[in-house]
Amino acid sequence: MPHEQLVVADYRAARTYALAGGSVRELGGGVLAEHAGFLALPHGGASGARHARWAYADDRAGALVVGGPAGERRHPIAIPAEHLACDPAGRHVAVTTGAGANAEPWSDVVTLVDLDDGEPVRFRVRTGEPGVVIAPDRRSGEAVLLIRHREPGAIEAVPLERAAAAGPHVPELRGATTHDIADDGHGDVVDQRTGTAATATRRGLERFAVEDGLPRPLGTVPWPVAGRAYYLRFDPATGCALGVVRGPGAPDAWTSWTNALVEIDLETGRTRHADLPPGLAFRFALGGGRAAVATIHPDGDRLTLIDRSGPRMRTLWQTALPAMSHPPAPGRLPWEPVGDAPAQRRAVALDPSGTTAAVTRGGDGEIHLVREEGTETVALPSPLHEGGHLLWPSSSPGAGTDPVGR
Repeated sequence: MPHEQLVVADYRAARTYALAGGSVRELGGGVLAEHAGFLALPHGGASGARHARWAYADDRAGALVVGGPAGERRHPIAIPAEHLACDPAGRHVAVTTGAGANAEPWSDVVTLVDLDDGEPVRFRVRTGEPGVVIAPDRRSGEAVLLIRHREPGAIEAVPLERAAAAGPHVPELRGATTHDIADDGHGDVVDQRTGTAATATRRGLERFAVEDGLPRPLGTVPWPVAGRAYYLRFDPATGCALGVVRGPGAPDAWTSWTNALVEIDLETGRTRHADLPPGLAFRFALGGGRAAVATIHPDGDRLTLIDRSGPRMRTLWQTALPAMSHPPAPGRLPWEPVGDAPAQRRAVALDPSGTTAAVTRGGDGEIHLVREEGTETVALPSPLHEGGHLLWPSSSPGAGTDPVGR
């Protein structure tokens, strides 16, 4: 197993762990905000960090938890947390708010945390579960918060310097806005080297950049297969956005959903894709020029490892996973609880070399470490209801990071 430690969050049990060398070590307590996920913080930069660090929102305590070899630090934030994003230096982290346990979005508060001086500021934008990335203005180089709104769709640009100077009493801050985006945006990426940001919508991957303070559409890349993606990741090594495109179908007919891993170059719009097994493909993972995707299906759950290094994406191997004791029920929404039991699913991580995949067995408190030559199973002290969350940060200072929480 690679020497980098795997970070595990059992957010239903309010516990976090580190897994290395087959042993499990408890890191602390906290209810990781499931939608916002883990944010891998970059090495070096203003903070001077030379080791792996990560952050997540504690959705019960109202804190941004920053973890690493030196332990945890906590910074107060507004909750329920919806999205996390950081600047290239890993100094500033933006946290937007969503619906939480409520039926409708109700909070319009954004928190900006300065990890160097520890002073968070809060301001208001617009209610509606906004997404956020931090991108450079292509003309001035100034860092900008790009806030993605839904229903109605909009991309709003608020200068980072202006946000950091927000005064007390949670003032409202509004920025230059474009409404040239579909209403159903869900999933955001940014290439901080080029300033190109993108959002997944029903129309495709919609791209934007900020020029002289104004957000400008750069064109939409249609999905290369039928359906749409709801969840994106960014590969800083290639400048590509990746997502699993779910084919059209009824929401409760998840057992017949088709899936394809899609890769889109943010600058050129070039697309590639690889077919995946049918069923529920939730989050996926990237590492070492590869991608790992778990699919849940009554005929058997599978983990697929895809090589992205050549001219065509190809499946390296596919392996069956031990069944979850309480999987989603056919004919019902796969994220709905079954009776009193939580909706079980799987989280996936891929080590930085791309050789070992970790996948959880939701509700059964197990993590499977899968390699081409076999599978090792590690038991956790808590059940990992809903599959938990995983992060496999790189300890290499030269490794790039995705600057959006996943």
